Amino acid sequence: MLKLIVMQFKLLQFYKVLSNFSTSLISAFVPLLIYQETGKIYLSVLCLLIQTTSNIAFCYIFKKWLYEKPQLCLMLRTIPIILMQVILVFLAKAPVLSVVGCGVFTGLNYTLKYIPSDIIFTYTTPPNANSKWLGISRLSEEVGYVLAGVLGGLFLDYIDYTIVIIISLGLYVISSLPLVIFYIKNRKVKNFNTEQVSNAFVHYEHKVKDGRGKKLSKKILGIYFVEYALNSGIDSIYALFGFMVYLNSGSFLLSGLLGGIFDSLYGISSMVIAKLDDKFDLTFWATGAVILMGICGVVMSFTAGSILSYICYELFAVLWPFPVIFVHQRLIMKTRILGINNDSAFYKYIGALTGNSVAYTFGFISIPAVAIAALVMAVGGGTMVPITEEKTRQALVDYLENNEIAE
Repeated sequence: MLKLIVMQFKLLQFYKVLSNFSTSLISAFVPLLIYQETGKIYLSVLCLLIQTTSNIAFCYIFKKWLYEKPQLCLMLRTIPIILMQVILVFLAKAPVLSVVGCGVFTGLNYTLKYIPSDIIFTYTTPPNANSKWLGISRLSEEVGYVLAGVLGGLFLDYIDYTIVIIISLGLYVISSLPLVIFYIKNRKVKNFNTEQVSNAFVHYEHKVKDGRGKKLSKKILGIYFVEYALNSGIDSIYALFGFMVYLNSGSFLLSGLLGGIFDSLYGISSMVIAKLDDKFDLTFWATGAVILMGICGVVMSFTAGSILSYICYELFAVLWPFPVIFVHQRLIMKTRILGINNDSAFYKYIGALTGNSVAYTFGFISIPAVAIAALVMAVGGGTMVPITEEKTRQALVDYLENNEIAE
């Protein structure tokens, strides 16, 4: 079984590199393409808001599939990717309908991407895996984004849009096919697509479904839902920065290059911080990083197009893995003890989407308004980091002790 776990982990990394490259050739520039065709900022913001809200709805609609057939969900992403890219062609003729359609299909695309990827990750890591596995996974994601940021901007500036779509779709099919073949070949193997659980779970799995176990699970998932909702406000700044660069420069290439540098720094920082997280307590650093990113976001929005905004953007990349690695690793560890890793992937993502939706609504006022809202959320989220970890840790310890369980 260990061989299957390691093999699927490797296939997942291959998928992340190639799929993020292929899909981001277009999707990373959608807000810019909408503005380029319509000249209206509010339509770009509307697309992002529809994307996040429809994403939440689709997560609940397809929840069972996301849990049970994550590999097939990744392949099915091809459908909304095609529809989204086709709809973009009609932006000039029917802007509002195109924006709505683009937002809905992008939301479906991300529904079939993020939760299945997280679930496969929990299926393919050892029961007591350290932060190194998470660091490797994050680095794989960023390699694809780096390539897309640089080449995507170049392609959109100098190559016909239709050709870029064909390249994107071809590469995506190549990226997801090995995981689907692996699923078909091994789906009947005992314990395939089964959550990995820590040693503590073995001792009390007959008790985990009792009233106290269910109450504890809901409490931990609820606390982390709020944590991710607050911290994800800063995601909106990342999503809108390329848009701000384009508004000031008119160049897809510059936006892509800055994004490529960002993703390179993010990937390297993820690996470094993952190693540090296995040796040191990074609570203070995770807290400070979230708040400092919120401040950087406000600076970026008010100085868009300046060298200072570019520096803040790249600093953002170095800081972001602190809360990402720290919070996610502890969420995995705690929910693995309870045997609810799939639920943690689901509600973590729903929390993040909720925070994004709140931040994006301020985009109808102005881009700086989004940054200010994200800063307020980041202060709350950063402050909550140590509180979240202590409250959930203590609740879990109390539960285990009450059941006379020791890891």
